[in-house]
Amino acid sequence: MSVKMSNEMKLDKFTVKQLAEIDACTRCGNCLDLCSAYIGSSDVSISPKKKMEKLKKAVDVRYNIFYRLFGKNKLSEKDLEAISKAAFDCTMCSRCEVDCHINIKLKDMWLKLREILVDLGKYPEILDMMRTRLINSHNVSFDTNEGRTNWAAQIPDIPENRYIKEKADIIYFVGCVSSFSPRVFKIPRSMVQILNAANVDFGLLGDEEWCCGFPLLSSGFKEDFIDFAKHNIEKVNKTGARYLITSCPSCYHMWKHTYAELKLGIKAEFEILHVVQYIYKIVKEGKLTLKPLDLKVTYHDPCDLGRNSDVYEEPRNLIKMIPGVKFVELENNRKLATCCGGGGNVEAVNVKLSDSIAKIKAHEIIKTGADIVVTSCQQCVRTIQQALKKENSKIKTMDLTELILASISGAQV
Repeated sequence: MSVKMSNEMKLDKFTVKQLAEIDACTRCGNCLDLCSAYIGSSDVSISPKKKMEKLKKAVDVRYNIFYRLFGKNKLSEKDLEAISKAAFDCTMCSRCEVDCHINIKLKDMWLKLREILVDLGKYPEILDMMRTRLINSHNVSFDTNEGRTNWAAQIPDIPENRYIKEKADIIYFVGCVSSFSPRVFKIPRSMVQILNAANVDFGLLGDEEWCCGFPLLSSGFKEDFIDFAKHNIEKVNKTGARYLITSCPSCYHMWKHTYAELKLGIKAEFEILHVVQYIYKIVKEGKLTLKPLDLKVTYHDPCDLGRNSDVYEEPRNLIKMIPGVKFVELENNRKLATCCGGGGNVEAVNVKLSDSIAKIKAHEIIKTGADIVVTSCQQCVRTIQQALKKENSKIKTMDLTELILASISGAQV
């Protein structure tokens, strides 16, 4: 944990509604069997139910007259360590919200809790390294931001400007992982080739594309995040774009929902779409022709695209539009889709937990008998691909952009 600062949680950072929800939670346990972290660890202490119990105690210690009368007006060091572990051993998948009878927005609760714990200095030290990298280089990798378009080098007939433009009808916001992780370079390369095939006017921001800020916000560093959000909105507005598209679900959720909800004082002057929504749009407009693929395909719903943004039909419709493809659903799909284990910074904080969650996802995929598991997220691709490899499975993992490119180009998969 980080350096100790204080044992008094700044509970006034919670909204009045959130404080009421902490009190209203019945601790029924409906969320227990939905929680990715609990399923992956069997550790009830990090479950949503226990987190709410710990928060209720924190609220009582602060506001309950009986606690104050007996001099218990602060949480113990042990209490704070337990709350911090529960807060950061969480993928932020929101699956716990699916069967909450009083409809508590638990993901928002966990985000605010992390912010409060950061103020206390009660958070994993490894997150300081991530924060420093982001502030210094504006991305989550160890590379400088000038390398944002290095992935584009192997695209056929790439223009000298690498698609970096001052003005464009569409801005493709690639995201940090796809920009800097070679294992998923195929995603932006595929998307660029799809855009070229559709003959649309698109551009990249290059090194003016900063991280969307999700890693900072989800770690509790809200104040740092705001600068990233404002920068990105300003840079895209200057291009005069009508659309911003992104292949990262967390980037999409940040652009579509979080930036607007936080009222940053600057408005996005363009429509925001995930690439699966945009590809579905141009396929329906006849700008792309899908050719047959003889494959059995299943689809994994990324948490931030599916459950957190309600984008379920477009990816499924696209897969089903490819002639010859047999589509089969995972046992847990749409709102009940299980997390791949790669979310919420858990991969950095608790790799054992991340691997355990990913293993469960891999077994679910293997049961389908599919040739390929398709998703719409670079982090899900990385995590699932690795998990299937550990299980010695021959099932391929692909982003939907890769499958669509294979279809329009008539390539073998």
